[in-house]
Amino acid sequence: MLTAAGLRLEEGGSHTKVYRGDTFVAVVSRQREISERIVREIEKQTGVQLRR
Repeated sequence: MLTAAGLRLEEGGSHTKVYRGDTFVAVVSRQREISERIVREIEKQTGVQLRR
C-alpha cells in the first residue's frame, strides 16, 4: 500500500524506512503483526490509510 501511494521503502536491520522522494517519513518495524496504535502512527506519518 505504501509503495502504491508513491512512497519508497528502504530495508534496514530490523526496520523498514519510508521516504517520500528524498524526504524521510517514517520507520516501520518488521513484525508479523503490528499493533493498532502503531498502524495509526504510520497512517499519520505517511498520510496513507492502511486500515479498511
